[in-house]
Amino acid sequence: MPGQNQFYRQPEGTPKGVGRESAQEPVVRRIAEPILDALGLVLVDVELRGRGGSSLLRLVIERTTPDGGAGENITVHDCERAHVLIGHALDVEDPIPHAYVLEVSSPGLDRRIRSATEYERFQGRLARFKLSKPLSGQGVVIGRIQRLDGHQVWIERSSPPDRKGGRQRDATPIPLVLDDIQEARLEVEF
Repeated sequence: MPGQNQFYRQPEGTPKGVGRESAQEPVVRRIAEPILDALGLVLVDVELRGRGGSSLLRLVIERTTPDGGAGENITVHDCERAHVLIGHALDVEDPIPHAYVLEVSSPGLDRRIRSATEYERFQGRLARFKLSKPLSGQGVVIGRIQRLDGHQVWIERSSPPDRKGGRQRDATPIPLVLDDIQEARLEVEF
């Protein structure tokens, strides 16, 4: 089906629908990672969408600090350099047997959370969770990531203001089962 992700492996500790891979992904990673490393960047995600000549190969990159935290923001120049160098390397090795468009981008401010290590990395940050099984009648839940505990992530969900004084009630810690999370994204805070 056009527009469908072509990667099919589900890593442990990853929300449903995230982190799927095909036979091409390890080859693309093997080609891209040394190039990005030389540029001081890391590969966050590889996604192949579509089929045939209308395919899109998206590489998501970021800069990290030596301790694994987020570094400086990715610039358009970083994406351009990575695009040119990785594009040439992919042309030489030709891991994808048909035409495709290569896109290199940053994860963005509202980036997806794709792995257990990213839940740990983004502790304390506000995130939006799309759930496969509604929680208290809600399919989308917003809360602060507190911790990862086995196969569930604990978030602190703010209660709505009380009806009398309009004051915010205390936040409530709740567990979300990783297998029930269809998508998790950081929320932009101002």
